[in-house]
Amino acid sequence: MIDVRAAAVIDVRAGSVIRARAAAVGLLLAAAGCEPPRHQPVDPVEAGASPNARILPAPLANETPDLLDASVAEATSKMMADDYGRLIMSEASPQSPVSLSPATPLPDDALSARELPGVTLEAAFRMRDVPQPPKAPEVAAAGIHAAQKLTELTWKVELAETGRMRVQFTSRALPLPVGSELRARHDVYGEVLLWPSLTQYRVVPPGALRTLLGERRVDVTPLSTGSARPVGDGKRLEIDVRKVEVHGSLGALYIELGRVPEAGDGGPLLCRALLEILGVDPKSPECVAGEVPLYASYAWQGGGGIAFEVTSVARRADLISTDMLMPPPSAAYAAAGLPSAQGGVFLTRDELAAIRAEPLQMPASVDPGAPGEGFVAVNQTDALLYLLVDGIPAVAVPPTSERYVVGPLRGRYVVQWRTFLGERIEPPQTVEMPARIVRSGAEAGAADGG
Repeated sequence: MIDVRAAAVIDVRAGSVIRARAAAVGLLLAAAGCEPPRHQPVDPVEAGASPNARILPAPLANETPDLLDASVAEATSKMMADDYGRLIMSEASPQSPVSLSPATPLPDDALSARELPGVTLEAAFRMRDVPQPPKAPEVAAAGIHAAQKLTELTWKVELAETGRMRVQFTSRALPLPVGSELRARHDVYGEVLLWPSLTQYRVVPPGALRTLLGERRVDVTPLSTGSARPVGDGKRLEIDVRKVEVHGSLGALYIELGRVPEAGDGGPLLCRALLEILGVDPKSPECVAGEVPLYASYAWQGGGGIAFEVTSVARRADLISTDMLMPPPSAAYAAAGLPSAQGGVFLTRDELAAIRAEPLQMPASVDPGAPGEGFVAVNQTDALLYLLVDGIPAVAVPPTSERYVVGPLRGRYVVQWRTFLGERIEPPQTVEMPARIVRSGAEAGAADGG
């Protein structure tokens, strides 16, 4: 077991370490760029290559960010291999972490079993421009409130002072299933995604976090250096914060960074992740030790957005070091695939039925594609889309797929199509259920809401 500031060398025979930098450079160069597209199954675990991952969106007006090769930057002088071809990660200084390669398993991690100081955060993503349910006597406010609580987009984040981060997916309505985890450490750029029950892990290189969260893909998005400017100070959760506005090639991010010394080198890891979602290189000087992002609001260049809000901060002295292993010994390396989303329907039949007090007496639907009850959500676009019903995330439909959802009683509902990160936010519409609700691919070029 070693501390994060000690060198990480795995299974090296005495006196047999070979510093094969050329081999490591080849691995890193092979890993640069996007994953090759794969044929999409009927219920894909991971969709093919993102249609947006290989192109750089137009920069913001008056912004000319420099492009960086996120998958190989600064790594070639720090990566070595042992006699068996496994990578050895030499401990990098905080100013020059190693960039993870998606094509190579990580060496076993080793931390001594002990309690670590740090902080635990409860946080949630907040969708923008969410429509309200219709005003009608049959609308059940208590049922809607219960469904909203069940589908809150929540994370639990642990930040260790020594420079470790563990993110637990605690919501049934996130693109990745409950029990999935992200882990990061201060001496590398990128994250590791863990399956529920910690059975497998996938390397998420710098630039791929945005597509992972927004599209259920691990495709590298080009990163820019971005630009930042201070916009004031204030308080959030009784913590002093500095407010910063960051501009990147994809849009802008307003972020409030709170002074929490107990977070130590763990604080910058959450900051890096939020900047990566914006398409900004994680080497940003805005991410500093002892500060924690408490609020972040994204405004995409094409319209729309989403917010990330920390709702509680607990200072800790008892974080378990073995919960921060990257990867844990129980997890096998996965070169492809993602944890199963189990159909992407977030509420049960009874939970959806409870948002109405009683069914409406209406004529039968004239749509021959409408089901006998509930609705069919049809996504003909090339993006993972959420369908909100009365403002509640009801289902996530993969590209060019459909999902049948049972539960809603016969009646009128307000529905809305959108992407998880809010790059596309469609105008709400009122539908009579049972219904077949189609998002046509021909409409993909229409203006987004927000």
